[in-house]
Amino acid sequence: MEKKNNLKTLTTVLSQYYQDNDRQKLNQLTQLLQNDTIKNPSDPFMRHYYLMSLSTLYHLDFLVASIDDQNELIDYFFNISYWQFYDLCLLANVVNMIHVERITPYIFDILKQYATNNMPTASVETVSKILINALETSIIQKKDDFTRYLLDKIKKYKFNTDDFKFQTWLLFWTGVFENNNNKVRHAYSIATYLHQNITLKNFDKFLTITQTPSPFFEDTKKDTPKS
Repeated sequence: MEKKNNLKTLTTVLSQYYQDNDRQKLNQLTQLLQNDTIKNPSDPFMRHYYLMSLSTLYHLDFLVASIDDQNELIDYFFNISYWQFYDLCLLANVVNMIHVERITPYIFDILKQYATNNMPTASVETVSKILINALETSIIQKKDDFTRYLLDKIKKYKFNTDDFKFQTWLLFWTGVFENNNNKVRHAYSIATYLHQNITLKNFDKFLTITQTPSPFFEDTKKDTPKS
């Protein structure tokens, strides 16, 4: 229970710092957790907390982790036979700093687990975050084959079809990937209607950082979806 509470507290703090774009606090927290890791070298959870904090800091600029850090995480995920809440939470919070093709088998395993087991609500919400972050990461890394693969798998497994927030994000990423402004605008409209202010803020952040033209300014060109 203590591990779960610590994890929940950390992820809440990391999410808030990310939303606030607070590099100073993220840097301080990452350094603190790194020092704790050095003091407790045999504690794998402390190491994971540090990597989650580092990943949140990297997420601000879409940076990728060192190969050593990626290998460490992949080695951990490789040995998972059944994805529990802790494992899902770890992946959700580090996926953005891993070369996205490396997580392909784990995404497949998680979706199969979703389809064949009664996943707790908290786990389903965390899987939603994994998929949202993985789609963003694949688009940033220009891994079109992975993006198509993931969109197809989400559709095949009918993942979380009743969750408006997840479906809004899915529509947004589909629109961005397909260069389809109508879908992006529709995602904005749904998020606005549902008062999803944090989602709207993150839509804006992605478009700004990636210098993606606003979908609300009409262009003489028609939307050109990817084949």
